[in-house]
Amino acid sequence: MRRRAMGYAAFYRAIRRSFAVSAALGLLAGAAGSAQAQQACDAMRTFSAPDVRITAAASATSPVPLCKVDGVIGREINFSLWLPETWNGKFVMGGQGGYAGRVESQVLAMGALEKGYAVAGTDTGHVAQGGGTDGSWALGNLERIVNYGHVAIHRVTATAKAVVQARYGRAAEKAYFAGCSNGGREALMSAQRYPEDFDAILAGAPAQDIRGVIATFMTITRAMYPDPAHVDAPTLSTADQEALQKAVLAKCDAADGISDGVLTDPTTCTIDLKTLACPGANADGCLSRQEIAAVETITKGPMLAGTPYHVGFPYGAEGIARGGWGPWLVGQPNVAGPGRPTLAYGFGVDFLRYFVKQDPTWSYTAFDLSTFTAETTLLQATLSPMDPDLSAFRGRGGKLLMYHGWSDPALSALMTTRYFDAVMTRDPSAAGDVRLFMLPGVLHCAGGPGPDRVDFLGALDAWARGGPAPAELTAGFATGGGRKVCAHPKKAFFTGSGDGKSPDQFECR
Repeated sequence: MRRRAMGYAAFYRAIRRSFAVSAALGLLAGAAGSAQAQQACDAMRTFSAPDVRITAAASATSPVPLCKVDGVIGREINFSLWLPETWNGKFVMGGQGGYAGRVESQVLAMGALEKGYAVAGTDTGHVAQGGGTDGSWALGNLERIVNYGHVAIHRVTATAKAVVQARYGRAAEKAYFAGCSNGGREALMSAQRYPEDFDAILAGAPAQDIRGVIATFMTITRAMYPDPAHVDAPTLSTADQEALQKAVLAKCDAADGISDGVLTDPTTCTIDLKTLACPGANADGCLSRQEIAAVETITKGPMLAGTPYHVGFPYGAEGIARGGWGPWLVGQPNVAGPGRPTLAYGFGVDFLRYFVKQDPTWSYTAFDLSTFTAETTLLQATLSPMDPDLSAFRGRGGKLLMYHGWSDPALSALMTTRYFDAVMTRDPSAAGDVRLFMLPGVLHCAGGPGPDRVDFLGALDAWARGGPAPAELTAGFATGGGRKVCAHPKKAFFTGSGDGKSPDQFECR
């Protein structure tokens, strides 16, 4: 009890400190004054701001000539800034995946430095020794949880803006955020909690409803591994997954006008699983009663007293060869560490052990959905950006661009469409400032048979600088060519000619 009491005290101290420090940094970043000459990289070591300590500043040449500045905010929020010598006048904060725990900026993979952006990233206030699914850092430390939830991104953003101004002698003309998965969650959290931090935000495959995600992970884990002593053989075999994928494609692939292994809208795909039932004894490639129930656990989502607790997964990522359900939901040995057969297992078990139960020995067989809501009230409010009211962000001209792969086996695409629909239901005029693109056949953030190569950062920038709201974008395939993707709820349909690898072969309707 003493540990928890100290944790709550730290939790509220972190909130108070974050607002005081960010206010001071905001005054610094926004201070009026004449533009100064660009400062030498070495000079950035002397940068000073409340509760900020610069630990290094050094020049680098890759991927472009730049100055890299490292520092610490408060007790343990580590951050880095990459400041290109040839600056385009804009700043972008990058998100972090999983449970974070190392300084990361997802926007680096989007070519932000090559495009001239000043870039920032953080570890969100903790070190994760066991990789992206390691949640042990949260044990007995609610200050770290609130930093991870939203405070670290806000504080690093305020600090980064001040460093950018000190380096270049003027404030950034535009400030953006871009991230996927947990980075997408951070994106929505910034739009909802800190509407003045960014001019435009890119949220990919956001982990928007953490409570629902973890409930889904735990429910599926129990279905795939009912015996915790045997986590080497999941309920669904590779052959079972491949048979299901074959049936899905045979039934639904051509619904968009072309059979290309990509489902444009899997929500219209329904499969009678009884047609795959084993006629006798269970065998690979047909489904037993237990295996059918396991598939339904994935597609229907967790149920409580006969009512959906969270969304399920649409069809489209069943086959193990596609890297879909296998590593995330069904089983791939040690994918999340020794004895951790799925990433769902890794994220879910660590969340219950270290965020909720505060008990490193807790077992997934003890998961109880009926008590989970009450147990996670504070955590849900801290971690999950659920509010559909974006009026404060939109009121100052903010633009929110969202995307999600329809075949995402980690975070259901239906979670994102549900949130988007909630935003539009609350205020239909939000369509002018909020856009969502659903990517057919794309897995978690990227990958899969669908077109996953989109210049989202370029689209966000053009929109934020006064261009029209994006209605259509071009998405490229890893193997070459591309196709048109449409602002939700419109979908791209094949026009009936060509190989399906050119945008002009599709139309949005």
